[in-house]
Amino acid sequence: MAELPFRTVCILGPGLLGGSIALAVRRAMPDCELRLWARREQPLQLARNLGIEHTYTNARQACSGAQLIILATPIGAFEELSRSILPAIDKNAIVTDVGSVKAYVHRTTGAMLTDRGRKFIGSHPMAGTEKQGMENAFAALLQGATVVVTNPHGVTEADTARLEQFWQQLGCSTYRMEPANHDRTVARISHMPHIVAGLAARNATVGETQTADLQRLASSGYRDTTRVSSGSAHMWADILWENDVAVREILHRCVDDLHQLVSLLENQDKEGVRAWLEEAKATREIILKLSD
Repeated sequence: MAELPFRTVCILGPGLLGGSIALAVRRAMPDCELRLWARREQPLQLARNLGIEHTYTNARQACSGAQLIILATPIGAFEELSRSILPAIDKNAIVTDVGSVKAYVHRTTGAMLTDRGRKFIGSHPMAGTEKQGMENAFAALLQGATVVVTNPHGVTEADTARLEQFWQQLGCSTYRMEPANHDRTVARISHMPHIVAGLAARNATVGETQTADLQRLASSGYRDTTRVSSGSAHMWADILWENDVAVREILHRCVDDLHQLVSLLENQDKEGVRAWLEEAKATREIILKLSD
């Protein structure tokens, strides 16, 4: 068995992602001491039922002596939570997060911890579903996922490599990026698609179409296109707020592109519409590496 990069791992927040990471650690690193913290007892009871023994409602106790601390709460809670556990964070420990926005996290939580002599490296596992909560967590969620690693605070190469080794032992691949570049990228391949899914869901009922007709005709295309809009509105409002500059930039481009398509239809330019759709198809195949 591969050497453990960390002997003690503490996960703060047993939601879908935090819970899935905990289950993946338990499966891939059975000799690692795994700790899980939550504000409420209910998700911790679920975790214990799944075999996670070390559970806490006191965050400082959970973090005391841990070599790796993972922030898996909503992003807006990171800084306050990090301040509250600061006395328990060993100066040799690594703190990371799993937030889907990185510049904001480094500007707030990362800077605060770094200024106080702690080590913070950002992480973003590109994994998830539209469901939430420990009750929906499963170890395989991380399998094959890319984890973006961001390190603008200059934590040593050795520590960064240890964190990458941790994710790799969970079945992930790692990819280093600058925080601002990460945020621009996820605005395009994650945040904007979520908004477009919401747009499709919101506008299906516009006009005089009967709800019963919509329900009867809605099939796999509608379900697949709008699936992610079923995610937590509270969580996604935070994400869009914290990445608002990059999101606004791509949304303005989307609006311009929609105006172009409307103009093509109004001008009865069938060839232009076909070309618009062909470009969309080709771009998707490039991004998902579907082309030969």
